[in-house]
Amino acid sequence: MNDFIEEKHDDILCHIMHLSRGIERLEQLGEEITVEKGQELNVIGQVPDCCYLVKTGRIIGCEITYSGEVRVYNLMEPNSMFLEGNLLLDAPCPILFKASMPSTLIRIDKCDLKRAFKRDIDVVLDVCESLAAKFLSSMEMMRNDQQKPAGWRICELLLVFSNHYGKPYDGKLLITEKISHQMIADMLGMNRVTVSRILKDLRDLALVEQINGHLCIRSVEAIKDHMDLIC
Repeated sequence: MNDFIEEKHDDILCHIMHLSRGIERLEQLGEEITVEKGQELNVIGQVPDCCYLVKTGRIIGCEITYSGEVRVYNLMEPNSMFLEGNLLLDAPCPILFKASMPSTLIRIDKCDLKRAFKRDIDVVLDVCESLAAKFLSSMEMMRNDQQKPAGWRICELLLVFSNHYGKPYDGKLLITEKISHQMIADMLGMNRVTVSRILKDLRDLALVEQINGHLCIRSVEAIKDHMDLIC
């Protein structure tokens, strides 16, 4: 089970962003700020005047659809970067980034980032990794939205959560972050009732359980086998 936590799965949709190269080089380019839960970091439809690194906490990239539903695209975890593409290309940002908990960020201005590009190729590669991860994640989300049933997509997201937040517990894998049915619905663009029904089905199949408000995967391999059956 520990091998699963540490293994990199290229075929898993990565809603959860972080830079494998770290942010040590990038954080030297800006200033540290703290933000409160719910604080918004950009204005939808406007070109940002800076980009950010996440040192602690969590930032959510989301939008409110025409029907009034919230769609969560990514969770920006520590060692992640956001708004860099819009900043560099003077492109308006179509989604909102806001803090889901008190967070510590590094704020980087455009001129400082561009100057670093000229003198340090590793900074360029750090930013390229961040942009590429978002691009590939978006492609995978679109592909799965079109091809995969709702139950498969929920199981995949549970594997993503267990890969990032899972801890061994009594022979199972406990997701240490409290993940609500609404969060899963927002991340997958589903109805909350559908999510609740599918999670109940997974509990009835003894694939998952809930312990003190935390989702717990009883067997990663059993989840994968179930995904093969319903795909």
